[in-house]
Order: sequence, then structure tokens, then C-alpha cells
Amino acid sequence: MDLITALKKIGFTQQEAVIYIELCHHNEMTGYEAAKQSGISRSNAYAALSSLVDKGYAYVVEGPSVKYIPVPKKELLINARRDFESNVSIIDDQLDFTAFKQEPYITIKGDKHVVDKLKNIITQAKLRIYLSCDNSVLSKVEEELRVAEARGLKVVTLTPRPLEDTGIKHYFSEVGSTVKLIADTEEVLAGTLKQCLYSKNSTLVHLIREAFINEIILIENK
Repeated sequence: MDLITALKKIGFTQQEAVIYIELCHHNEMTGYEAAKQSGISRSNAYAALSSLVDKGYAYVVEGPSVKYIPVPKKELLINARRDFESNVSIIDDQLDFTAFKQEPYITIKGDKHVVDKLKNIITQAKLRIYLSCDNSVLSKVEEELRVAEARGLKVVTLTPRPLEDTGIKHYFSEVGSTVKLIADTEEVLAGTLKQCLYSKNSTLVHLIREAFINEIILIENK
């Protein structure tokens, strides 16, 4: 993710992000200078500067000619975190969510979303975690697994390498690109980083659990 995309994630528009970066590079600028340096039309530059001021991302410096200065990076990050926490709190307090009457089979696509789901399942597990994956996936969730083991969970990995300096039970397994995760014998994620199936359906959980047990038995009997 580049800087402009990251700024857009916290509320900037494309043009606001471009001009804010220019302000940071030049400290203070007139609307004309901002337009010239950014390559944005003067009318759009002035509109973006006005919006930056309204959103609290820039300040106006009064003088012979009006100039704009950026909110310092440290303040921008503090404000962004504060706004994020406030929004999360509102969602948590006010959003009602009706539980599924029957556990569905959910398809999760894309590396980032699959890894996020892996991390969320591991983080929210209460008793035990069984994970089968290759080293690239293991490295992405290593921190979460270490924290889970430190919390007292039983953690078992079927991977090409163990996690050193932990009490995590490891079985050597060359699993290719497939990923299987089962947590608390209640939820399962299975597939690849490109696409995974997630469910709390008891039948699927049982099938994946049996697959883990059989694989462990085969490894132990080698």
C-alpha cells in the first residue's frame, strides 16, 4: 500500500492526499503554489485545501496572502487513532447483529482477507488451535500463535518448520499451498491464501478435525 492509498483509508480524498503531501514537503503554500506543485487545477486545489482545513488536516496562516500549513504528522496520527477508536466504539455500541439460525459456508477471497481471518480466529480462540500451512503462511500468523500459546491455549502446528522457543506442539509436514485451521472444535478455515472456506458448521468442523487427527497419526507412525 502506498502513502496516498493509506491517507485515503483514514478519510482523505485523492486530491486532498496529494496536496497534503505537498504541504508536508514545503511546510506552507498558497493555493496557487499547491496547484502548481501538485499538478491539480487551481479550482480543485483550492477546494481540496478548503476541505483539508474543514477536516482538520491543515491550518490557514493569515497574512498578505493566505497560506496553508499541514497538521504535523504526529498530530495527524493521534487524531486518526482517536477518530478510529470513536467510530469503533459507536459501531460496537449501536450495531445490532442477528446470529445465523444455521451456520453458513462462507467463501473468503484474497490473501489479505484470508490472513486477517486466520489472525482473528487465532486471536479469539479460547482453548485450542490446530494449524496446517506452509512456512509463508506460518510467518504471517506467527505472532498471533505465540500470543495464543502464552495465553495458555493448546497450539498444534503441522508445518515445514517449528516455532522456536515456544511450547507449541509441532509436527513436520510438507503441506504445499493449502491452509487448514480449526479452533476450539467450533470453527474451521480451509483452502489456500487465494480462497478459503470458513464455517462453524459442525459437520465440516468434524471432517477437518478428523483430517487433522489422521494426518498426525500418519506422521507419528512414520
